Amino acid sequence: MPNQGIVLPVQNSGVDVFEVDDALHYIYSFKGTPVAVITLTTDYGWRDPDSAGLRGRVYAEMLRTGTVAPVVDLTHSIPSRNLNEAAYILRGAYGDFPTGSVHIVLVDSIHWPQTPLIACSIDGHHFLGLDNGLLAMLRPDVQPSSRVQLDLKNRLDCSTPEALLAAAAAHLLDGGSPSLLGPARSEWVERSVLKPEVRSPQAALVHIQYVDHYGQLVTDADQAWLQRWHMGQSFETNVRGQRVRQWWGESGLPSGSLYFRYNRHQLLEIGMVDGGSDSVNQAARLLGMKPGDALELKLR
Repeated sequence: MPNQGIVLPVQNSGVDVFEVDDALHYIYSFKGTPVAVITLTTDYGWRDPDSAGLRGRVYAEMLRTGTVAPVVDLTHSIPSRNLNEAAYILRGAYGDFPTGSVHIVLVDSIHWPQTPLIACSIDGHHFLGLDNGLLAMLRPDVQPSSRVQLDLKNRLDCSTPEALLAAAAAHLLDGGSPSLLGPARSEWVERSVLKPEVRSPQAALVHIQYVDHYGQLVTDADQAWLQRWHMGQSFETNVRGQRVRQWWGESGLPSGSLYFRYNRHQLLEIGMVDGGSDSVNQAARLLGMKPGDALELKLR
């Protein structure tokens, strides 16, 4: 007779957990209430064991505390020590998860324990990571409702940042107060970030902050900022002899032409019609641009 599993005790109502064939399988019955999740964002990559080890620590803590939640690998493909890219990806993704979710982010973790671990609550979500400026970049426009330095003196078995963050995540997911994780922090590390600027009544300077999977160049200028600058007037840019002035959706855009558009986060980006998936025939490659590069926009 096949193994029917053992039902584990769960505090989150509406969630059943079964252990089947030595693997945890979740059956979620939301019953009208979204279930908070744990997300993982690192620069560990997928090839090495570190990302799997972090996931294992999270599962171990959930089993230890009887807490249950889906664990979502947001990405482990952050370029090594690239705090800006990690902040962009997490900023763009966390709002799609249920309120109360816990987001673990470990980028450039080699500096622990010299760089302490912190927990902060922003916009109804909990974020756990190093105090290296990354978490401060997530929502510089919003003051965290709580911000503490992790100090889990009662968990002597937690000797790595992964173990400490997993323990803190289980605590928060179980409804525990952030204040019980350690002393409050009035300040945290903040890094200077590039921002769009108006250079003259006719010109604005924006910066590439991310190159996506399609080779599209995502700038740091959102639609609201640009509308205040151009006041309804058309604009264009010229990079390496390539002029960009048309918008995605306009008729008559031939394959290989460049266009402007606002992505789902309302950020201006430059893409290529029918760009290739091999990174050759893409906007980023054609224009030779990368994150941090400046781009001048001019009114027409």
